[in-house]
Amino acid sequence: MSTQYRSIGQVLDLLKEEFSDISISKIRFLESQGLIDPERNQSGYRKFTDIDISRLRWILEQQRDHFLPLKVIKERIDHQDFGGSEGGSESNSDGASPRGARRPNPLDPGSVSVSLTLDELASASGLSQSKIMELQKFGLIEPLDDGALRHYGSEAVIVAKVAAGFLAHGVEPRHLRAYKSAAEREAGLMEQRIMPMVMQRTAQSRRQSQDTLVELINLGSELRLSLLRCALAGHTRNR
Repeated sequence: MSTQYRSIGQVLDLLKEEFSDISISKIRFLESQGLIDPERNQSGYRKFTDIDISRLRWILEQQRDHFLPLKVIKERIDHQDFGGSEGGSESNSDGASPRGARRPNPLDPGSVSVSLTLDELASASGLSQSKIMELQKFGLIEPLDDGALRHYGSEAVIVAKVAAGFLAHGVEPRHLRAYKSAAEREAGLMEQRIMPMVMQRTAQSRRQSQDTLVELINLGSELRLSLLRCALAGHTRNR
């Protein structure tokens, strides 16, 4: 069976609903960084196979869902199997897409383990180094101190990316302290509920404490969202 090829414009149309920030220039940039390598026709136009598209989709997912910088993605991409059909890496043994199949575990940051320098964290998040130091000053991110150099883990990447989004709306790192204080109070409440299970020090009680934490975090998320909707009802249509 002959290989099906798509132009860069067709690839853009295929992926733009799933990845709102994708553009032709971004696809070209990823190619210039050696992350994708589509074929070319005699006129020099790019020709993307289904495997190329699966590879590109995986790269975009790592950036969007796991906040990984290109350096880390490039180190890991050769270990991925993109199959021979479009989106093949996204289906399970039943052929169904796992996305949205079950509620994600809120205790899992959804990111592979990373260790980034300050410069790499700035590049991954789009923040300046000075803004990252502000986040650190206000306790929103904490470096992993290995004695020689300070590095930052996956949670720091998530916070920095979210902080960059806030900053785009004029919300400075100092304003985000309220979120940290609220999170610490909520964590304290949850710790009170699971401590009797933790103190039992058995495998069963540990699983029970983890399940309880997951349920409490999900309940807290729903409650916060509802309370925010009520508090902001005067500025929305929900009134």
